[in-house]
Amino acid sequence: MHYDPFDEVMRTDPLPIYAQLRRESPVHYVERLDSWALSRFADVWEAGQDNEHFDQPGPSFQDIDSDDPPVFEGDFGRGSIFMMNPPSHTQVRKALAKVFTPGAVRKFEGDLRAQTRDCLARVLPTGRMDVISDLGAQISVQVACKIIGLPTEDGRELAGIVHRYFSREPGVKGMSDDAMAAALEMHEYLTAATQERRKAGIEKFDDALSILLSQKFEEGPFEDHEMAGQLMTLLVGGTETLPKVFAGGVLQLARHPDQRAALATDAKAIPSAFTEIARYEMPTNFLTRKVRREIEVGGQKLREGQGVLLLYRSANRDASEFDEPDRFNIDRRPPRTLSFGHGTHVCVGQHAAKLEARIMYEELLAAVPEYEVPEAGVVPAASEFVAGYLAMPIEFEPRELKPV
Repeated sequence: MHYDPFDEVMRTDPLPIYAQLRRESPVHYVERLDSWALSRFADVWEAGQDNEHFDQPGPSFQDIDSDDPPVFEGDFGRGSIFMMNPPSHTQVRKALAKVFTPGAVRKFEGDLRAQTRDCLARVLPTGRMDVISDLGAQISVQVACKIIGLPTEDGRELAGIVHRYFSREPGVKGMSDDAMAAALEMHEYLTAATQERRKAGIEKFDDALSILLSQKFEEGPFEDHEMAGQLMTLLVGGTETLPKVFAGGVLQLARHPDQRAALATDAKAIPSAFTEIARYEMPTNFLTRKVRREIEVGGQKLREGQGVLLLYRSANRDASEFDEPDRFNIDRRPPRTLSFGHGTHVCVGQHAAKLEARIMYEELLAAVPEYEVPEAGVVPAASEFVAGYLAMPIEFEPRELKPV
């Protein structure tokens, strides 16, 4: 079968291709990229925790229109936790745990709920809202700024830059020129934020920026450009994916009003329901690794230096792991999913994302237990990397937000 992660169909309707991969070629060689695509849950799960055979960085595929083989760009320094391997990766994750544990993010709950209610109060009288622009995007960037240590008043500008970073142009494989420009703008902003924090005094703050600047890592302190790489990963991860997943959940609950009614009646069921929402609306099509040592997977030999594509979205629809995986069911209780990754590079911000999602669903369903999604107005995100939605309008009877 033919599979190329950058084909246009993979931006718009990849699930049938993923299903075919799982059936016919679960460990699939993409010759043009000299890389292997793993589509089954078990293979992706094992690769995520196998540091002996797989490591970072994987191929970036930025120059995807070139006929040349992908280039592994050598020394990434310590510019991003995402590009690190143990023991350096372990040291950075341990340092960041101070601001990303369940207990650490719980302190934001009061402010987060108040901000969510403020967002709803502005739109409820109109009888219409976009759950991404009017709620999800605003909440996620505010939380990201607070955790990282960036001015919350810059949140809207930063969300716009991140949005451009993930934008794609028809006919252009990989990142567009504007997406590359947005990446540079983000790096410059975060470099300047690092320099300002050094001047202000890192000991005055208790956030990711000061924590990373104050740690005594074995390889020495982070340089400004390395700090920008670290913060860029946290900012992108904290602002881009959750609004897409949240909107997907709003859509699925509209399509399954009995399940929506159950959550509106029993808010305690929302955390487990979000597990199903994140599985079903998994935004990450794939992330990459590099083969560190030759290994056989599914009868195929993966050679040292080759790229590996972990197809997370495919893995979360694998029938060998999930009963009726293409059916949305908030009563599903899977023992494991890949919605936040797995293994060494499991999402460091997952507890913040779960808190944000819980509060937004609680407040939205309390305020608007019944709504319609005019699906003609839904705008899907056409990207080979991150799936989801750019706009998710809902309509309901106009009302005022009830006081607490």
